[in-house]
Amino acid sequence: MNLSKQIIHLRKEYNLSQEDLAEKVFVSRQSISNWERGKSYPDIESLLLLSNIFDVSLDHLVKGDVNMMKREMDRKVFDKWTWLMMFFMGLAAILLIPSMMLMGMYGLVVPFVLWLIGMYFAYKVDKFKEVHNIKAYSQIMDYMNGKDVKTIRERTKKDKFKDRVVAIVTPIIFALIAFIVAYYGMKLID
Repeated sequence: MNLSKQIIHLRKEYNLSQEDLAEKVFVSRQSISNWERGKSYPDIESLLLLSNIFDVSLDHLVKGDVNMMKREMDRKVFDKWTWLMMFFMGLAAILLIPSMMLMGMYGLVVPFVLWLIGMYFAYKVDKFKEVHNIKAYSQIMDYMNGKDVKTIRERTKKDKFKDRVVAIVTPIIFALIAFIVAYYGMKLID
């Protein structure tokens, strides 16, 4: 990542410690350290503050990282995990009734195991997004493509809310459907 080197270079050029820079950007010293070590990537608002503090354009600050961001956002591994997640979740839903008809209540085990495998891949997808800074990259790409910061900030808030709702509601809905199907499936079997 070029940004990490840029931050170190510019911070030293301006004779700022990590603490000083953190204070100006309204983040922790650990955040600055993580940015400088390439462990995480600043969000768009922090990048804009950095570009103002160092009196450089955002383009100059992230120069060289834009192509890397595009590659990170278009990872085949991410796509594979997403498809595997959907496959196992769908297979669990499809096999729920047939497995219950064949094995009674024990038939819930097969769809439940498939659902757990799907949840594992959902976890992998979420971790991939976090480790590869997909949200920060998409914010930067949006900004570079002409979207204003307010719009990006609003979309980010909506995305966070949507992610939380999906993480909470999906297992609940699946459990309710499984319970209803199991209940009525058992009535059909009897």
